Amino acid sequence: MNPSALALVACFSALTSFSQFKFPLKASEDKKYLVEQNGKPFFLNGCSLWRMPYAITYEEVKFLLEDRKKNNFNAIEIMISPDVKPYQINPDTMPIGHNAFFDNDVNKPNEEYFRHVDSVLELCNQMNIVVVLAPLYLGCCKDGWLEIIQQYKDGESKCREYGKWFANRYKHLPNLIWLNGGDHNPVPESIAFGEGVASIDTTHLHTSHAHPGKSSAERLKGVKWQTLSSAYTYFPAMETDTAWQYKHVYTQLYEEMLNRYKMPCILLESAYERERHITTQGLRRQAYWSLLSGASGAFFGHRDLYQLQNNWREGLKDPGNRSMKIFYDFVQSIPWYRMRSDWPHSLFVSGRGTFNATVYPGGEDYATASYTSDSTVAAIYLPTSRKVGVNMSRFRGAVSATWLDPSSGISSKTSGVFKNSGIAYFSPPAAINKEGSEDWVLVLKTTK
Repeated sequence: MNPSALALVACFSALTSFSQFKFPLKASEDKKYLVEQNGKPFFLNGCSLWRMPYAITYEEVKFLLEDRKKNNFNAIEIMISPDVKPYQINPDTMPIGHNAFFDNDVNKPNEEYFRHVDSVLELCNQMNIVVVLAPLYLGCCKDGWLEIIQQYKDGESKCREYGKWFANRYKHLPNLIWLNGGDHNPVPESIAFGEGVASIDTTHLHTSHAHPGKSSAERLKGVKWQTLSSAYTYFPAMETDTAWQYKHVYTQLYEEMLNRYKMPCILLESAYERERHITTQGLRRQAYWSLLSGASGAFFGHRDLYQLQNNWREGLKDPGNRSMKIFYDFVQSIPWYRMRSDWPHSLFVSGRGTFNATVYPGGEDYATASYTSDSTVAAIYLPTSRKVGVNMSRFRGAVSATWLDPSSGISSKTSGVFKNSGIAYFSPPAAINKEGSEDWVLVLKTTK
């Protein structure tokens, strides 16, 4: 076989090896988590690659997606319409050399641009990667399309028609989740766009990306086409501006539980690596807090990977990637979809830290816990090292305990078996983990 044929076979094998999920995703029967079409639970372990469709070439896209798959990411979030700055104003800075629309008019799509988008989205589908797709990104800070569409005459009608056009073009792809808005609270034009998409496609999930501080289910109460809620928040103690009411990940998900929106929720966005002084430990907090607070997915972000400027390949090597790979391995090791968060503290009774229900400051040490309804598995994430007390009567039998170092992925089992009565106390195997941080994960399982 000649070298070209061998390369083709290798490429085909690489792509088909990803074909393991049954899309499109949907809500479970109880509306608490995501499942594949065959009912298998699905946790979105996502990576923010917002500018991928237009900031890098097709070959670079392929390289990037293959790297993400190797690091256990099964989902990405992207925007289709380029930011107003720098790409929309300077199409020469884009590898494909074309803007998405002529004359800044969403009803005048540039076919050359969208043929490139076609190839990118088809590749994601071949690689079985979920794409949370924002076709009309509004922008938080005059970096999207908000100011342009609000200048249209009859902008709602234009955006509604664009939604219909876009949905008709891409609804055949089973791996999509529609994302309305984009770093901005709903406006009439974005609602109209969402209505346009939903009028064509009710098969895929629909969610929204608003300002941080409240979930999309809360921002869009009563909007019938929304079928997936998205949490979006940064660390309160890392912000000096509280105008947007930043809350901890666990606080926002706690409020999600209280409001009972009857749809799964994911952590769509939180602090990014190499931004806002975030540490690798801080990135892990976001992920484990979301998992043990009831989310059905969490997105990792990195400044250079969402911007995709010249140094983006270096971002693939930063430590947050490894921590998220370990995180997803942990997700797969527990029946997360059968677990419920221990908000009443009936399981985890001491050493929880401070729950911060407001915006600033405090609460970074709060430990989240979750357990199965059949009382056979429980997990506790400790942002800081400490002794914790667990109500063992919650379990239906004797229990074994394992500590996971979330920075290295190394687990260590404690000696002995614990009775399912009284309060048992557990301390991490060391004050700091291999990375030199203080966070640990405690996993408790019945032995029979």
